[in-house]
Amino acid sequence: MKLAARFISVLFHPLLMPALGLLLILNSGTYLSLLDPGIKKALLAVMALGTLVFPLVLIPALLYRRTNVNLYNLDRNERVLPLLAILVLYGITFLYFYRLHLNSLVHGFALSSVTLVLSLLVLNIWIKVCAHTAALGGMVALVLMLIFLYATPLAGVLIMVLLASGITSSSRLLLGIQEPAEVYTGFGTGFGVVILTLLSVSLF
Repeated sequence: MKLAARFISVLFHPLLMPALGLLLILNSGTYLSLLDPGIKKALLAVMALGTLVFPLVLIPALLYRRTNVNLYNLDRNERVLPLLAILVLYGITFLYFYRLHLNSLVHGFALSSVTLVLSLLVLNIWIKVCAHTAALGGMVALVLMLIFLYATPLAGVLIMVLLASGITSSSRLLLGIQEPAEVYTGFGTGFGVVILTLLSVSLF
């Protein structure tokens, strides 16, 4: 059972969510779906490099001198440096997207990723918020915004993301890595940050 839980934790790793979210936006049925396939691939490549590849390379390098560090279960103090590194990399990625003439939804989603990491860093002062459920809460918010703002037929995707959130939450609890309060706080934080950011960008 714990082996399956570890697999789920890797499958729905929070660093995957920005690239998956952009993939969803670019293939959601809005006019962004009409972008040239080459442009889509370039945008996805930049997002994947900035929010997945570079963090995966940098984080172990930052922690390599520390003994007895479990990369899969960092305590609050050990999380500070990785979160700061991720915040910088996400910020650079956002600035790249912001300079492109793209839909405000893309800009808002990139900004929400930065804002969510910043929120996790601040909350880390008091509680080790579950980054997995925070990222999935953000994905739920993104799908809901696509449905309500752009009338996209993504009810099936919403159900899958909700199921993924439930399964991942259970996995983190089963592994003993997170407490229930940390899991629920993570989901609520991710959902709230992405909803508020996307609404702010779309309205203003």
